[in-house]
Amino acid sequence: MAEIKKRKYDEDYIKYGFTVMEKNRIDHPQCVVCHVVLNNDALRPSRLERHLTKNHSALKDKPKEFFAAKLQNVKRMNLDTTGAPHQALAKAVEASYELSLLIAKAKKAHIIGETLVKPCLLKAADIVLGAKSKKEILEILLSDNSVKSCIDDMAKNLKLQVVEAVKASPFFTIQCDDTTDVAQCCQLFIYV
Repeated sequence: MAEIKKRKYDEDYIKYGFTVMEKNRIDHPQCVVCHVVLNNDALRPSRLERHLTKNHSALKDKPKEFFAAKLQNVKRMNLDTTGAPHQALAKAVEASYELSLLIAKAKKAHIIGETLVKPCLLKAADIVLGAKSKKEILEILLSDNSVKSCIDDMAKNLKLQVVEAVKASPFFTIQCDDTTDVAQCCQLFIYV
């Protein structure tokens, strides 16, 4: 299997309005004007220039210093890996992931975060810690969509870790097994 070429960011790409964002140890170009993050293959001067010309034609003749100033604004905005601004505090996001993991482990409906867990946290914080803590707990996202998104993110991360461990291992073995569940559906299990 051929190794896919990973392109590296060059500091000179700022003249096209692009900085670098690293995801999974791979450089991705990020536009300092519209904050969009492109794939690694777009790390070519011709593609970066095409983005600038096509999407920001009024800025194509701006000097390198203009884009460097835009880059400083991007750094102050504290963007996430998709190029979007953070909407919640880091601790609130961490709490959202931890609570979503507990909901998943308990095999409960995702809506329980919004209908039971968060109201309980708010009531306890109000009684024990006061109104200031209650405001901080309001930042925790526990809607059914948020819980599903957190669980999906954790599943993707776990899958990535397993794939990386298998790739890094000089030897591994695969074991296959099939079974039929209570609904008489055949299932194939593969163990690495």
